[in-house]
Amino acid sequence: MKSFKTYLLERASHTDIADVNEILLGYYCAGGDWSAYDDARNVKRQYEAKASKLTDEQVEQQDDRAKRMAQETLKWAKSNDYRGRVAKVWWTARKGSLQRAVGKTGKVDSGNPTDTLLQFTSGDYLGLSAKSTLGETDIGFKNPGMGTIERLLGIDLSSIKKEYEQNFIEKYNLPSSAKDRKRAIRADSDITTAANSERTKLMNEMRDRLLARLNKLSESDAREHIVSNWLDAAEIIYPSYIKVTGTRSGVLIENPLENTKLEALNKGDIQFSSVGNDSVGVTASGKKIMKMRFKYESQALASSMKMSGDPW
Repeated sequence: MKSFKTYLLERASHTDIADVNEILLGYYCAGGDWSAYDDARNVKRQYEAKASKLTDEQVEQQDDRAKRMAQETLKWAKSNDYRGRVAKVWWTARKGSLQRAVGKTGKVDSGNPTDTLLQFTSGDYLGLSAKSTLGETDIGFKNPGMGTIERLLGIDLSSIKKEYEQNFIEKYNLPSSAKDRKRAIRADSDITTAANSERTKLMNEMRDRLLARLNKLSESDAREHIVSNWLDAAEIIYPSYIKVTGTRSGVLIENPLENTKLEALNKGDIQFSSVGNDSVGVTASGKKIMKMRFKYESQALASSMKMSGDPW
């Protein structure tokens, strides 16, 4: 079993890899010019700090991938009427940074997933939602908080989590503090096994409650919920963005407003179904659109939960 320290190091590494990729993507889109970045000194300092946590091989991999992603991004931009060169770049990791970047030119939509923002000499903005994956296909594209989904659908999922966790605490005499409970669970292999078993039951129940609620939506409401809250493809979103995914050997670029999933959703016949232990699958016109998956942040029954929009 992995130690908690090893888990944290691995988790931090995934975050650092993503950040290095996002920063380098902007750097190469600007022609390899750090000065094009807003707050360039700080961005470069953050890049160096994050790169220092990676192996040389990981840095080289992301550098190569970011170059290819930048090349394809600029090709796409040119063919879609973005004029001139990239004059300024923002890394939008900090809260509110995207709105500060565009200033008074428009209000940023809260669901905008832009990681790196480009501004061309024409004045046009293009957001990049960057992903770097070891595979060759789509990867998880949305991680909304469970509370957000509860609010949007008017559904109570948190009470299920709370009940399971409270029962588990009482059965094994565990600390009420999530931090202390996490340590106690991981210190005992039998309790760890029991926690994983309860997680299965918990997620089954949450999945079924979500499925029942989704099946009550009208087709138009279902389409709106999926498009706006899971695919980030509302027809009016500012600034405009594209999804840029770097794979082992290629680059996938997707305009959220022009893809086969959106076309299928617009045709209709939207259906929801149980998938595996923890997910609700979405199909439209016979095409698999996505999965809405429940997952614990780290330790089952001792950490927060969120949802993930995953390929299917």
